[in-house]
Amino acid sequence: MTLETLKQKLETLAEGTLVEVSDLTGTQDHYQAKVISGSFEGKSSLQRHRMVLALVQQEIDSGEIHALSLITQIP
Repeated sequence: MTLETLKQKLETLAEGTLVEVSDLTGTQDHYQAKVISGSFEGKSSLQRHRMVLALVQQEIDSGEIHALSLITQIP
């Protein structure tokens, strides 16, 4: 999965979601993503991470994404 593809997929979380993605190893399977979304309002850190991971669960299950480090914030 490319950086841009992952970024676009994570941006579907909610309207106005901002995403920054970096490839941690250059292998296109270890990523760090910063996700800023109003949909996180009132949610715990665990709930936020689950929301984001649900968007890419298929890619995680298939091994296309091996690791995804998340930073989740409210705007």
